Amino acid sequence: MNLIKLIRYRFFLFAGMLPYFLGQVIAFNTLGRLNWPHFCWGFVGIFLVLIAVELFNEYFDAKEGGDRIFSLQQPDIPNWFFKAGIFALGLAFVIGLYLTLQTGWMVILFAFLGFLGAYFYVGPPIRWAYRGFGETVIGLSYGPFMVLGSYYIQTQKVDYVPLFVSAISGLSVFCLAVLNEIPDYYQDKLVGKRNLVVRLGKQRAIVLLKFGLASVFVLLVLGVVLKTIPVLAIAAAATLPWIAKSIRNAEKNYDNPKAFLFAVNTIVVTHIIVVFSLGVSFLKG
Repeated sequence: MNLIKLIRYRFFLFAGMLPYFLGQVIAFNTLGRLNWPHFCWGFVGIFLVLIAVELFNEYFDAKEGGDRIFSLQQPDIPNWFFKAGIFALGLAFVIGLYLTLQTGWMVILFAFLGFLGAYFYVGPPIRWAYRGFGETVIGLSYGPFMVLGSYYIQTQKVDYVPLFVSAISGLSVFCLAVLNEIPDYYQDKLVGKRNLVVRLGKQRAIVLLKFGLASVFVLLVLGVVLKTIPVLAIAAAATLPWIAKSIRNAEKNYDNPKAFLFAVNTIVVTHIIVVFSLGVSFLKG
């Protein structure tokens, strides 16, 4: 199987780079410069971790039958996916160790937390996604862990501003994770994946989604009012009418996966716009 063909539809592979860039932009706003070797090594390390996440997800989902239980096509996931994932994590660890020696001990802490999320999201024995913690792990990994880790390799410190911004990024991707699970409700339930959507049910999951999305924009406005975030970031509020339409679509079509795709695509684009607006605001701020 062609690896690039397999992962090209995986939004989370690319979404994972956004909080890394966001941390770098906030660091640039703070320092007025970037350490480019640290930027490049950090980029490669994060990319390797994200590749590992995709490999592990495909491998373990194939073993459990997840995402394919209603498909007549047999899973074609070779065993080397697992070995390749371990290899990618190993290379990322070496890069993390190098950056730790160059910057400080917190890099290895963020690397360890990233490993807990990357492998144990679907990997045994913990399998966060099967215990109702997967969405939270995704939010933390694509929010605070990645933004603060990225900021740290440039500044060698953890500050309130990147922490606040990381909460917005993490909460936004948490919402996307919840929404993305709704079309897979029945197959996840059948394979024992007790994620939040399975535990809550589709309709209550949509209520949680509404609360999460509202919280994203409350934090965004609060950050601008408190002058923690540059005012330009409020441009992301232009997506609110589109989000409202997406929510109505989700409420109407939660049992129609094909029609539901509009809601998923909308929140994907919204997440990108929110994070991009934050990044641009700190570049201009």
